[in-house]
Amino acid sequence: MKKTKFLFCLFDGLRRDFVKSNIMPNLNEFRNEWVDYPNSSSTFPSETRVQVSSFVTGAYCGGSVSDASKEGNFGHGIMANSFYDPILGFDGPLDTSDMAKMEEAKRIYGSLQKTPSLGELLAKENKNYSVITTGKIGNARLLNLNADDLQQRLFSIWGADISSELADYDGIIEKFGKVPKQSFPNNKVSQYATQILLEHFLLDRSVDVQVIWYNEPDLSFHYEGIGSKASLSSLECLDQCFGKIMKWWNAEGRSDGWNVIVCSDHAQISKQKQVSVIDELKCAGFKAGVSIIDDIDVAVKASYSGQITVRDRDPKLVKKIIEFLHAQDWCGLTFTRDGSHGTFSMAEINALSERSPDINYMLRTTEKVNQYGYAGSCYADNPDIPNGGGIHGGLSRIEINNFMTLGGDQMNRQKIFDIPTGIVDILPTIFHGLGIKIPKTAMGRPLKEAFLNGEFEPTWSETNLMASSGHYSQEMCIANVEGIKAPYLRGGRRVS
Repeated sequence: MKKTKFLFCLFDGLRRDFVKSNIMPNLNEFRNEWVDYPNSSSTFPSETRVQVSSFVTGAYCGGSVSDASKEGNFGHGIMANSFYDPILGFDGPLDTSDMAKMEEAKRIYGSLQKTPSLGELLAKENKNYSVITTGKIGNARLLNLNADDLQQRLFSIWGADISSELADYDGIIEKFGKVPKQSFPNNKVSQYATQILLEHFLLDRSVDVQVIWYNEPDLSFHYEGIGSKASLSSLECLDQCFGKIMKWWNAEGRSDGWNVIVCSDHAQISKQKQVSVIDELKCAGFKAGVSIIDDIDVAVKASYSGQITVRDRDPKLVKKIIEFLHAQDWCGLTFTRDGSHGTFSMAEINALSERSPDINYMLRTTEKVNQYGYAGSCYADNPDIPNGGGIHGGLSRIEINNFMTLGGDQMNRQKIFDIPTGIVDILPTIFHGLGIKIPKTAMGRPLKEAFLNGEFEPTWSETNLMASSGHYSQEMCIANVEGIKAPYLRGGRRVS
């Protein structure tokens, strides 16, 4: 009996509306031939390193409504790519690509990811986990924080000190040449990663779960625009890379027991206009900065999807800030720890944790099309992203609708399941396929209906949440799936 294996292939930032025959024919063919989940969604915030952590733990960043009284016991605890937690004592947010700060945070927290990760869980089952990533340093480390201790392979394009010893970064460079320099589009790096996957990593027959994480089309969307010439070139290159993977799979991989899961971690929408929330708060008389020190009472983690933490979690100050935000035309969705003053509770989006800020906010979104005809736009507080560039992190229905498809001899053929699903379901699904017990810390579900002779699709329903205060109102759609406590996120917006 052949050994069951899983190849997880992720295209960072890929929107579903680009997966069609004239742009990505190989991926489109695979999706049509196997199992497709058109209503898949990201976790909140829809930032890459949060999605990485949700993939490797099967958990959201925090807890859901039913878990609110035990907020510290749920979720992986990576609250954003960068997040501010006063307990750390840092002079600003913890950037999860800052290795020195990550080591200090680990010392204080005890564990960066609060729940067991894929590498740890597979090691306990004597299964082999292997990773290739072209993503940033934080992406690489969070895909397997303990790769060296667990004697697992983690190859990062950022060097031997980010890669694990077993990955033998220097040996790969000697065999395949230096990693190409990053550019927009990042095609040469994508091609390089594909080559070492096919000609090196997949030659190891002991691997049970292999990850390849591409940092495109995310980069080209960010800096060249969604639908730009550079982004289309990136998509064409990625599809050619996937075509090479499919050639291997059809020739030998499938018969050797490999199942393939292809995803994006999130989509993107377009930045319409830059807003500095810190400057706006200062102009309104708030003592705002990047950390709570001296006379600064309001710490802002600035972004399109931002966070605010106040000194001593002062409820009166939280209320004043919420009232200010709700009066601004650029403000979109707002969330607090208790869902007061016209906000939603963080628990309703699976984001309540002892590491949570006092306020999560998004800048306002619309479904206006960009210059290339792709829907979704927003105000943003990201000066590094040009106006017209792509962005993500929030909860607009377009940006959280990630791509997800599965194929292999364990899977059904030509099936479309409309049931909401998400990146938290990947770990439980892999464990189901491998016949491993799913950990209690996983908040997603195994996609059993995708498997041959699997169960019927669970029942599910949607709920539209509304919150308002004065002239401000907002709505958020969530979906509840039978047997799962945590809701799937379907998108939200400011109404008025």
